[in-house]
Amino acid sequence: MSKNNIVRYLVVLLFAVFTSAVFVFADFGALAQNANSSTTEDASVQNENTTPPRRGRRRGRRRAAVRAVDIAVDTGATSPGEQTDLSGTYTGHVTMTGGHEMETDGTLTITGNQFSLEGGGMTHSGRIYAVTTRGYTGVSMYFSDMTDSATNTPVVAMGRARKRGDRLSITRVPGARTTITFR
Repeated sequence: MSKNNIVRYLVVLLFAVFTSAVFVFADFGALAQNANSSTTEDASVQNENTTPPRRGRRRGRRRAAVRAVDIAVDTGATSPGEQTDLSGTYTGHVTMTGGHEMETDGTLTITGNQFSLEGGGMTHSGRIYAVTTRGYTGVSMYFSDMTDSATNTPVVAMGRARKRGDRLSITRVPGARTTITFR
């Protein structure tokens, strides 16, 4: 290798090292800064590229929600839903999972907020609460004659009720510990 080739090689190598160093040090400030956390209260240090949150739309919704709460309190309505009366006598297939396993044909009799469930040689009774909110009727059935062994409390089965004419169906609710279906 000649002297000129060695000098050219060193010049190109030095140029590449210098260019790489420039890029590294230029990005070093951006890499060292964490835009997600601010440890100072100085506004000049904060990121200038952030936009303030839009507040116009949310304020209107918040005021409406406060008004709805005020109206509910003023009228004496404390429940967000409306209590639904499911009174009647219904026959169908009952399936219960969770606190007490049951699968049988049976008769469900509801009077006000009391119920009795007969089927498979068993009779169970308790309280039933049905609340309708936005077209969804949630049902909680408190079995006063059955105890959950894990909590030592009465078994509470939950479901979704749909009443059409003289027919009642209760479907399972995802996430509930004890569910009941009745069709």
